Amino acid sequence: MAYTALYRVYRPQTFQDVVGQEHVTITLRNALRESRLSHAYLFNGPRGTGKTSAAKIMAKAVNCEQPIDGEPCNQCETCKAISNGSVTDVLEIDAASNRGVEEIRDIRDKVKFAPSDVRYKVYIIDEVHMLTTEAFNALLKTLEEPPSHVIFILATTEPHKLPATIISRCQRFDFHRIPLKVMVNLLQKICESQGVRVEEQALQLVAKMAEGGARDALSLLDQAISYSKDEVRASDIMQITGTVAQTYFSVLAHHIVHRDVAQVMEQFDQVMVQGKDPEQFLHDFLYYYRDMLLLKTAPQLEEIVERTMIDDQFAEVAKLYTLPDLYATIEMCNAALAQLKWSTYARVLVELTLVKMCQPSATQSGGAAAEDAAPMNNEELSGMSNRIRVLEERLAQVLQGQVVIPGQPNAEEPRKVEPRRIAAAGGGSRTPINRVREVAKTLDENLTRQVRGQWSQILTDLKKVKIQYQAWLVNGQPVAAGSDAVVVTFKSPIHCDKTMEPELRGVVERVMSNALGRPLQLLSVMEEEWQGVDEQIGQKDESADDGQDPFLAEAIKLVGEGLVEVKD
Repeated sequence: MAYTALYRVYRPQTFQDVVGQEHVTITLRNALRESRLSHAYLFNGPRGTGKTSAAKIMAKAVNCEQPIDGEPCNQCETCKAISNGSVTDVLEIDAASNRGVEEIRDIRDKVKFAPSDVRYKVYIIDEVHMLTTEAFNALLKTLEEPPSHVIFILATTEPHKLPATIISRCQRFDFHRIPLKVMVNLLQKICESQGVRVEEQALQLVAKMAEGGARDALSLLDQAISYSKDEVRASDIMQITGTVAQTYFSVLAHHIVHRDVAQVMEQFDQVMVQGKDPEQFLHDFLYYYRDMLLLKTAPQLEEIVERTMIDDQFAEVAKLYTLPDLYATIEMCNAALAQLKWSTYARVLVELTLVKMCQPSATQSGGAAAEDAAPMNNEELSGMSNRIRVLEERLAQVLQGQVVIPGQPNAEEPRKVEPRRIAAAGGGSRTPINRVREVAKTLDENLTRQVRGQWSQILTDLKKVKIQYQAWLVNGQPVAAGSDAVVVTFKSPIHCDKTMEPELRGVVERVMSNALGRPLQLLSVMEEEWQGVDEQIGQKDESADDGQDPFLAEAIKLVGEGLVEVKD
């Protein structure tokens, strides 16, 4: 007969054989013992943790002729037929290759028929997250209320991709990664049953590299047994997986912490000569530093150390590194791994990363600079103390008003009110500011009121011409009108400049002429510019009024300026 892979030979046949998932197996056995079966189950978790195996055991248990404490007997004809796949009522469907709506409709049409050979029809849909949206919709109603003789078992590694409507119709069981110690015990038992000698360190290495998946661990062990002759060693595992020995990483990390770039490059070249993959090398080196960080921060948690054996050499190297060193090194490795996916020159990028690791970090260089700085002598310290004391005394005098800071006006002197400066035309609007001053001096109150009253009509007429024109002018406010011009203020410099463009300005002036019955020029300015002009004109009027004789002013008010003649 052809050789059968270890993970197929040692596939669990009872719930008790499923290692590391007691929270699932105990619940299912109790449900079977008490006949509290659900119509649909969802098994989710990492690959190789026993989801499909548990589903097949469940199919045997519900149909077993002589169940034993919630377990299938594996002796009756039904259990044997289900184990070898000859029962047509137990169907295992791969959703990755049968993901369409037609396949699910076929299942929906066939569930109504009673099983022909066993008590329950069991549908095991593996990788169910691969189904299309239409297929999920076709499955919904059947999954919620299937016939009493049908049980659905859905298995997936990515439950977050399933619709909430599917999850809510199932009893959900989360499969966990198999713990390291449990995995090592399982591998040890299999090696003993196979009559294979294996090093303890090799088993530890296989269990760590499997990352909690029993199928991955058995496949790797099967490959190692085929490679080795008399005994499976840790070196064999490293050879077939392309990983680097831990002792090599310890030597490399020792050279890095001592900033020996030449030795680091030489060690890395030895790995490349052996044909190792640069990305795999950096990946393993990242985990080496990650385990070192965990050893320094949580030494009691050896279980969470992924790939590294906690030996004397590893512990000695860990003492040479500080936590900031480890943070910076791990971040550099992680950044380089992200760049390797898009880089053509993987080896050069890894070499660059190793050289960066040998360079002192900013915190270390800052600390070294502080240590190298020469300490101050007593004379310098006393001189600085005297200067600080004098500065404190002068500051206190300033706060009390006893000392006036040069260039600062006295509090007793009244402040001179300076007229507000008007922004230059280059920094404000395009409108000449002198033209605005002329309108302010010759302000026509009646015309200004007329423009303000007709402004909404002007905007309406402008909208009829083109709505974009009205949008540019709608935020403007007419503030003054003279004999031949209207001043409109804006808060936005964009609107202010746009309305002074020749095309738009010509249209607005034409609309204003039609509405007001007279031609007027448009002058768009910013609000700050107009306020400055208004203040200047107001101050000049006040100064002119202040210099006038009060009797003369009264006479002008009574008869008007045209009838008053002043003679010396």
